[in-house]
Amino acid sequence: MADITIAAVLRDGTFSPNHIGNDAAILHDTVAELRRKGFAVNIYTETQFVGSRIDEDMILAMCRGRQAVEKLQRLEDDGKIAVNSGYGIENCIRMFMTKILRDAGVPTPETIVVDTDVDVRRRLREAGFEASWVKIADNHLHHLEDTCRCRHVDEVQEILHEFFFRNIRKAAVAKEIGGERMRFYGVASMDWFHCFKPYATGAAGDSGQDELAEKARQVCMKAAAALQVDVFGGDLSVTPEGECLLVNFDDWPSFAPIRREAARMIAKSVLARARKLKSRRKMK
Repeated sequence: MADITIAAVLRDGTFSPNHIGNDAAILHDTVAELRRKGFAVNIYTETQFVGSRIDEDMILAMCRGRQAVEKLQRLEDDGKIAVNSGYGIENCIRMFMTKILRDAGVPTPETIVVDTDVDVRRRLREAGFEASWVKIADNHLHHLEDTCRCRHVDEVQEILHEFFFRNIRKAAVAKEIGGERMRFYGVASMDWFHCFKPYATGAAGDSGQDELAEKARQVCMKAAAALQVDVFGGDLSVTPEGECLLVNFDDWPSFAPIRREAARMIAKSVLARARKLKSRRKMK
């Protein structure tokens, strides 16, 4: 595949709170897999990507900065192949994601997107909100403080006030739900999915666990399709009744527990796209 060139864009550290090394590692491992398959791959920082002419055929994109994502979208409009798509990356901003998932029928905790300079306490009380999670909604996560658990609506209002003075104009308030946390990772184009309960103490692998994993896979693949994201990860909450609710969905996470396997699957996805690209070129 030496005739197919790839640009790999590292995520800027401002979008990797506590995960700068892990986020860089998954991209470098994927690049190593692609180079072993014969691809020529050039690595860019987000700043370099924005300021450079991109002549490569395909783009591996972990970027999240507004300028980088907008440039990625323009390149896609001109025919470049991107993994993940700039449109999918933008869809994962929570103010967009909340509506997209709701419209697609993906089960999620009840969530309200609000302006941070508005008193929302009455609205939340009338909607039955008490303990809630408040998350940045008009940009991707910058700091760990961009996600806060609140015990009651007065505390929600305090966090919104802090968000406003941090120049965060939109926030998503999600009703806290009971259940056990499940972590997941996937590459949609390869129908590859991995999930586990990070705090589980029992044995895994029985029929009940297999059924739950399949439920989780269906929810996450549906979300990936709706959001137009191929490489993804995040968290589900499993209710006592066995329902899987999508709590967090991230474009291209670090895959830290299964990085090598994920890098191989992402590389296979890129290889499949490259073969299709070569076939189209031959037909012209």
